[in-house]
Amino acid sequence: MVAEPLLIEETNKELIVAKPPGMPAQPDETGDLDLLSWARQRIGKSLYLVHRIDRPVGGIMLFAKSPSSAREWSARFRTGKTHKVYLAITSLPVYPPFGELRHFLRKDKHRHRAQVFYTSRAGTQLALLRYQTLQVRHSWSLLLVEPQTGRFHQIRAQLAEIGSPIVGDIKYGYPPPAPDPRSIALWAWKLEKWEAPPPLHLPVWKEFEAEIQRLSQFK
Repeated sequence: MVAEPLLIEETNKELIVAKPPGMPAQPDETGDLDLLSWARQRIGKSLYLVHRIDRPVGGIMLFAKSPSSAREWSARFRTGKTHKVYLAITSLPVYPPFGELRHFLRKDKHRHRAQVFYTSRAGTQLALLRYQTLQVRHSWSLLLVEPQTGRFHQIRAQLAEIGSPIVGDIKYGYPPPAPDPRSIALWAWKLEKWEAPPPLHLPVWKEFEAEIQRLSQFK
C-alpha cells in the first residue's frame, strides 16, 4: 500500500508536496491514483505539472497554480536554474567518494530506460551531476546528489554506470529481490527553499537515520 502524500506548503503561486514512492507523478496507463490528481482534489483548484520524479522515487514536487507560473517554473527546470538535492543509497560504495559525473544519455523508449555513453552521439543529451558520500555502512553508501541537468533517469543511470546502483533499482543493476518492489532508495530531498525528509521508518533509510537527521539541522 502506497503511503499518503504530504502537503508541505501552499503559496499564492505554488503547491509543494512530498510524493510517496510508488505513486505516479501524473496520470498514467495504470489508472492508479497519481500525485497531481491527489493534489487537485486536496485543494480544489487547478494545478499544473512543471517537473516529474520517477514512480519508484519519493520526495519533493512542486505544482504551479496558474499558466503563467507554470511557464516560469518550466523554464527554470528546463534551463537548470532550480536548486535540487537528492539523497541516494547505493548498494556498493562510490569511488572516488565525491566528484562529478559527466555522461551522454539517450532514452530507450522500448525498454523505458536510459542508455549511457561517454561521447556525444545522435539523440543523446549531456548529463551532469555532483555527488558526495556522506556515510558508508556495510556495503551501502549514503550519497548527497546534486543533478546539474534534468535528464530521464539521470541519477539512476549514472550511478549504475560507475558500478554503484541504487538500492532496489533492479532496472539499473541492483541484484533482485528489491527490499521494496514499489520503491528505490532515491529521494528528492530539497527543491529551492523547501525540504522533505525521507521515510526514516523504512529499513533502507533507517540505516542512515542519524546522518540524515544531522543533515536536516543545516538549512
